[in-house]
Amino acid sequence: MTMGASFKSFWKNYFNFTGTATRAEYWWMVLLGGILAILWVVATVIMAVFAGLSPANEKMNIWHWLTTLSGGLILWLVVSALVFLAILIPSLSLEVRRIRDTGLNAVLVWIVFAIDILSDAFGSTGVLNDIVSLLILLILVFPTDKLANVRMIGKNQR
Repeated sequence: MTMGASFKSFWKNYFNFTGTATRAEYWWMVLLGGILAILWVVATVIMAVFAGLSPANEKMNIWHWLTTLSGGLILWLVVSALVFLAILIPSLSLEVRRIRDTGLNAVLVWIVFAIDILSDAFGSTGVLNDIVSLLILLILVFPTDKLANVRMIGKNQR
């Protein structure tokens, strides 16, 4: 699967939490998302610097920062928030489909997904979050149906 095909599949399967996603489909979108995130950060920093928002300005507190934002920067941040919201659901869908593709049984797919969401939402730092992230990364790397016949967790085991 190419990056273009992965991108089309990403949007085509916007609300598809029941299918599967190959490793290529998942990792092409991760790569594309990483590249776009880097470009977004660079563009945001450049816009902030041109707007006069320097972290070196010690007198600037959050209220001063909010009241001195330019219209262009406000528009950029609003559009950025809308784009984030637009890709949130298909990103979650893609992750669930990728976990399903590894061969975990349906209950464990949702348990892994819930643990991932909860650890990101409530524990952005700490060893437990690191362990959860590492385990999920390992699951996402497994080939198709690698876990399907594993006792107690595979979809072919009852």
